[in-house]
Amino acid sequence: MTSEMEESFQSMVSVFSHLPNVKELNLASSRLSGRIRELLSVLQKPLESLELPYCYLLPADATYLANSHHAPFLRKLDLSGNNLSDVLLTPFCQILQQASTSLVYLDIMECRVMDRQLTSFLPALKQCSQLQYLSCFCNPISSQGLKSLLHTAVQLPSLKIVVHPIPVDCYEEGLPWPPSTYDLIDYSIDQQKLSRVDAELNEIRLKAVRTDIVTTVELYNDFSLDMLQLY
Repeated sequence: MTSEMEESFQSMVSVFSHLPNVKELNLASSRLSGRIRELLSVLQKPLESLELPYCYLLPADATYLANSHHAPFLRKLDLSGNNLSDVLLTPFCQILQQASTSLVYLDIMECRVMDRQLTSFLPALKQCSQLQYLSCFCNPISSQGLKSLLHTAVQLPSLKIVVHPIPVDCYEEGLPWPPSTYDLIDYSIDQQKLSRVDAELNEIRLKAVRTDIVTTVELYNDFSLDMLQLY
């Protein structure tokens, strides 16, 4: 950070220390690598909603959050755009475990999650008994990985909405690997393959008697988030 940026950051910490009753915090697109502890530890009461999309989080940030007084009370958590494919994966699993009885809304859009990472955190996700909304949009997951996700999702009694990516094996041949966000959004899709996967996902919901769960690849759909009981 430049001296001016550091001064602004310390001013923000000072302001936060005088906000004893804050419950919701949105720090979207802030470059807070390695500074989450400084910022959140001054908050006396635990947060219920924490949005950290595109904040360039480091393992120390996620580890602090997993062990903080905030984690067991989080109802909404947005980690979109942070790389969960490597060193953040273990503390992310720990965060899910700590928030398992409170978490209602989880957004991990565009987090570079592949099948291997998905397999690693599904056991922790399965513990999130209050979860109502899950978005893993724009992650390079295969159709097999997506089906594994849905097999877990149908076991979550409160779940209402799953926003999922188009599986990587449903694109036309030649998709770059690993695909960029641009590739996942704009590369040509094999509609026949996608239709088959949609049918398989629907069959999973039918067999589990969970047709109440909305599964969609549309980030902005006609469902309303008002249906969620966040607070």
